[in-house]
Amino acid sequence: MKQKISFHSMVNAAAITLVAFLLTLPTTSQADFLLPSTIRENVEVISTFDSKQVVTATEKARYAEQQQVYANLIGNALKPEGDGGVYEGKVLKVNKTFPIYRVYTKKGDPKTGRNNRFGGWWTHVPPGKGISKADYRRRYEICESFNRDLDRVVQCRIYPGALLLIGPGQSVSEDTCRKPGESFASDTGRDNLQIYIFEMFNHNFLSRNGETPLQDIEQYIGCPAESDDRSFDWYSGGKAPLSDN
Repeated sequence: MKQKISFHSMVNAAAITLVAFLLTLPTTSQADFLLPSTIRENVEVISTFDSKQVVTATEKARYAEQQQVYANLIGNALKPEGDGGVYEGKVLKVNKTFPIYRVYTKKGDPKTGRNNRFGGWWTHVPPGKGISKADYRRRYEICESFNRDLDRVVQCRIYPGALLLIGPGQSVSEDTCRKPGESFASDTGRDNLQIYIFEMFNHNFLSRNGETPLQDIEQYIGCPAESDDRSFDWYSGGKAPLSDN
């Protein structure tokens, strides 16, 4: 009985979060942007979960896990004006492996000794040829307090079964950036879509390859050793092969 109550509570919470998500979208359009071609063929858009299709105990457990991740994606990525994140989005389920990229600061935090190589926010393309770090910050609304140096780029691969959210960046206020004079407008043209992966934000992921079996949700993303990462300047200098862009 306790498990059943817990399951239904989780479903109800996810449903409430979904309603809140829909209400925050622009009234003229609800996440009607086109997915990039490099992503579109590898994913399916998840609009809702149908509880009537959940039958067995195993399916119920899987359903509850998906609902939790689904609610966490929306609750953590979708932000009000001035707070960063995204202002609308689509929850996607990965059906075919594709690369994702994250620009990070190589130097570790003095307090933790860790850098921000791993986190929730990613893109489906690396920095393009000729783009400066200042331009990259404007495109993806990245305050210096979020990511100080933007000097390294990690390319990982996301595997079938993963859930993610993709959408255009929300505006970031000076207060949110915590730096006088620094703020960013929202991506109203939906030109630079951002990917949010809740699992990546909350877990440490080990390197894996395409042959590694998927035992749980923590194996949906595979990354190389940090020594294999490239510099931001390597990408902006046009040294990346065309297949990486």
